[in-house]
Amino acid sequence: MTTSAENEWPRQVAILGVGLLGGSVALALRRALPQTRLVGFARSPEKRQYLSEQGIIDLPVATLPEACQQSDVVVVAAPVDRIAEMVVSAAESSPPDCLITDVGSTKHRIVSAVAEHLDAAKKFVPAHPIAGSEKSGPAHATDSLFDEKLVVLTPTETTEPKLLEKAHRFWRLTGGQTCEMTPSEHDTHLAAISHMPHLVSALVAKMAASEALPLAGTGWRDITRVAIGDPTLWTAICSENRTAIGGELERLADELGRLRQLLQDADDDALHRWLSKAKEIRELSP
Repeated sequence: MTTSAENEWPRQVAILGVGLLGGSVALALRRALPQTRLVGFARSPEKRQYLSEQGIIDLPVATLPEACQQSDVVVVAAPVDRIAEMVVSAAESSPPDCLITDVGSTKHRIVSAVAEHLDAAKKFVPAHPIAGSEKSGPAHATDSLFDEKLVVLTPTETTEPKLLEKAHRFWRLTGGQTCEMTPSEHDTHLAAISHMPHLVSALVAKMAASEALPLAGTGWRDITRVAIGDPTLWTAICSENRTAIGGELERLADELGRLRQLLQDADDDALHRWLSKAKEIRELSP
């Protein structure tokens, strides 16, 4: 049976970094739990004013401790190279039973860094909602961004079962569907399905001659869409997951070599099989 205390949880959620993802967490919670108080950490007075005026956040604050001190949940929605230090700071300022989670698209290095701080590790359940956009900032946040999207939780051997269940419950409140992986499994899979493809998208965009751009149709625009993403954010992602991404780029180089050989050999039957296999794999995706 669900108790009244459980129905009231979380009473306050702090979001550290109210951009596209952090803002969408806030709006999704406002939709699901209108009684929950949403606190947002933003250093810029202009951004705090914007978040308040747009109704994204109930209470914008200028310091991290102020955001965390009375919160039941803290969501760290910062660039991946800043998440670990913010988790540690949040743990120092938040109540003992607070859940700290994040939205980072890399996991192993974050988890390892937080593990060096026992108090922080006890509160932290890493997460990665597989949702987003090439656009950034709270102006593009929506309350439906996580609906039916997979949210990967990457607990460790020391994660307490009750805290893990809280994390599952929290992310389902945003509309997401949760699953679990190890941090290393997550990073390996994301290198293949997200990080390396982003670099390939950027490479295709970078290779286009200016004279050819007027001829660009929907195919070129589709394959280069994610190349519009924030270069600073993606540099941090590549830095955090460089080993797994490097392995995927080696596989890419091998596959490109095979494709080039098919063309040189004028082996159209083999090329057709190659293209058919790619089509088959793509059609397996939702």
